[in-house]
Amino acid sequence: MTRACQTFSVFGASRIGISFAYHLQKNSLFPQFLWNRSPERLKQSDKWVRFETVTTQIDEFDKPTDWLIISVSDDAIETIVQNLAKLPVDFNGCLAFHTSGFLSSEILTPLKERGCRIGSCHPVLSAPDVATGIQRFSTGIFACEGEIETELIHLTSKIGKIGLSLTPEQKQMVHVSAVFLNNYSVSLIAAVKNLCRGKGLSDEYSMLLLKGFSEQSVESGWQRPLLEALTGPASRGDRKTIEKHLEFLESDQDLKTLYEIFLKITQNLLLVEKSKKSENRNGVK
Repeated sequence: MTRACQTFSVFGASRIGISFAYHLQKNSLFPQFLWNRSPERLKQSDKWVRFETVTTQIDEFDKPTDWLIISVSDDAIETIVQNLAKLPVDFNGCLAFHTSGFLSSEILTPLKERGCRIGSCHPVLSAPDVATGIQRFSTGIFACEGEIETELIHLTSKIGKIGLSLTPEQKQMVHVSAVFLNNYSVSLIAAVKNLCRGKGLSDEYSMLLLKGFSEQSVESGWQRPLLEALTGPASRGDRKTIEKHLEFLESDQDLKTLYEIFLKITQNLLLVEKSKKSENRNGVK
């Protein structure tokens, strides 16, 4: 019997992979095949999506699929692609993509040589667990690249908010930026919590005092130019307060070093922005 709906197969039962699968199934695509190296994640995935075949053996993938999704760690993608390309499967017409933020679709070339059309599609969101990933996909922005970017934009616009066409270099830039703004922000918050605890301030108090403050800075940073958004001692050139801050951080050399790095970045940005403002005021183009 011929299926009326498109099929999809996922290699890697990651949080992103299962989130993709959940929304594809929700949009009437048929979950055909799921592979993962460890069986534990396969068992967990059954809560969200019921695949026709679930296995830890990649060579059990033995029939054509419309969409082939690789959602494993970056350092595992090449091996998965090579193993898939060796299988006696008809890949002609298959649309294959990976979900890496940094790698381009070029890494899927062995599958292209077997008949796939290839691309990459990175959801620009944080998925600390599958449930959160599924929730955030609904309003997610997706960075799409490769020869199937048009198809990926159409697909992600159905399961999320929008898919955007990027060059490989632009996609890499977005991923590096996301690491700063998301991953390292989380680490910075954890470091600040530790600093507060060390001075006897509870997590409850530190959150009450600082969470809203950090949210305000994010909003201002995106909505206003630097000279309007930036406050604090660096914006005023208040060297005495800065020196007192650095003295206070003597007990935490990592945070002290980070403070100094951010200070240097901020000072350099301020110089550039003030120079631009001066040129504009003097009519220099």
